[in-house]
Amino acid sequence: MSSIISEYIEKSKIITPDDSFHYFFGYYDMRATVGDKPHLCHKVKFMDRIPDASDICEVGYLVDKKFYKIGETTAWNFQQGAMLQYHPYLEDTVYYNVFENGKFQTVTLNFVTGEKKYADRATACISPDGKWGLAVNFGRIFDFRPGYGYAGFVDEYSDVNAPHNDGVFLVDMEKGDSKQILFYDSLAKISGFDDEQKVLVNHITFNTTSDRFVMLVRNFPAPNKPWSTSMVIGDLNGNTHAVLLNTYVSHYFWVDSSHILAHCTVGTRKSSMFIIDVDSGEAIEYRLPYFSQVINGDIHCNLSPDGNYIIGDGYDFGGYRSLQGYSMKTGEARELLKAKTMPPVCTDVRCDLHAQFVWGGKYISYDTTENGKREIAIIPADILDF
Repeated sequence: MSSIISEYIEKSKIITPDDSFHYFFGYYDMRATVGDKPHLCHKVKFMDRIPDASDICEVGYLVDKKFYKIGETTAWNFQQGAMLQYHPYLEDTVYYNVFENGKFQTVTLNFVTGEKKYADRATACISPDGKWGLAVNFGRIFDFRPGYGYAGFVDEYSDVNAPHNDGVFLVDMEKGDSKQILFYDSLAKISGFDDEQKVLVNHITFNTTSDRFVMLVRNFPAPNKPWSTSMVIGDLNGNTHAVLLNTYVSHYFWVDSSHILAHCTVGTRKSSMFIIDVDSGEAIEYRLPYFSQVINGDIHCNLSPDGNYIIGDGYDFGGYRSLQGYSMKTGEARELLKAKTMPPVCTDVRCDLHAQFVWGGKYISYDTTENGKREIAIIPADILDF
């Protein structure tokens, strides 16, 4: 056992309660903490099936291995939870998606005062300045990949390959209303898909300056064929342009207003980790050897707040999930930790580490099943010392 792994075993700490429930945060690119505020968390009764429309998930925060409930929702999944995350600047305020009064919506909640306000759609992401949300059809996503959509969210355009009346909706998080700014019929053409292919936006995220966003536009796969992905950039006025067309694009992370860190294929180069200029298309490769193995050919990538390190986890390899680190200064890559993983009953309920930096970059937080249940663990970020 390497000294790095030994150090991980000594320093890692489970921060969720030791009881019969399952706890997780969710996706690697949402705000689990802000400042010194407590770590946000989802709490559920099971981990071995896809949630149905009646399954309740509690949302809350953690202090001294205790869970403090602030709300509950039936709009959730195991990969991204209820999109629970902190507001970027309002004190003690969070966002999460709900199904209430017959409608999927986004709640903005001050969990100290109890003050709530609602946006008229369930959002897939919220801008770093807190002003805007982007909403997509979570029913269409559920039909495509149940681990990322919401059970009970009906896609009224399920029989239309690229409906004009569906696409991407810009949500004013202060006023709570929304408007459609992108339309699937035109978005399909921009993304290089023909009329015979059913398309959707699977992932969508604002850049660091809140004025543009990236979308992964995908087609529903044909039998025995994988889906294809186009990376498309949009702005608040509905202008778009494609960066990568009909290829492999997976997880990504905005570096700044115009550069994206992504695991993808660029041109004729093999799939790898690239930083891409979304305006020029120029791509610089940052090779992490662990992720060149076919079984690990993907990474949930994250960048340290100081920009010096990439961290990321892949998939189950030999019964473990590995968190890797890469120094942007030296080009050195190291395995930071290995967490034993439980094999999921199906892909959409797997527990990825989804590692992210928390508390200003002092710690790394990750979801894990290393003890036979879903839990959240942290490790000091000073393990990145190379």
